[in-house]
Amino acid sequence: MHHVMVPAGGFIEKWGLVKRAVLTISVVAGLAGCATPPERISGIPNSGPCTQADRERLAVISNQQNKAATGDALGVILIGVPVASMSGGDHEAEIAVLKGRCGAPKT
Repeated sequence: MHHVMVPAGGFIEKWGLVKRAVLTISVVAGLAGCATPPERISGIPNSGPCTQADRERLAVISNQQNKAATGDALGVILIGVPVASMSGGDHEAEIAVLKGRCGAPKT
């Protein structure tokens, strides 16, 4: 019978390090693609009056953005993918424009 010698720091240990590195990189990359919570979105200065429709739209999409941010975080944790952002649930640009026109929504 032949004995196989596996040196310390061999393939099995290195493979474990590779798997951990890939997992870490995947989680970081997934979080980078997540929707930004609306309270962390800065307004973009723009011209035009703030209408009642703008305020209502800002309230609606801010609520949707909160749900997208939560969904993305859960998606990354469970399957490694920011699902809400990938399915069109990220309204960051529109929130920034409306915040620039109207300010932050009243809660």
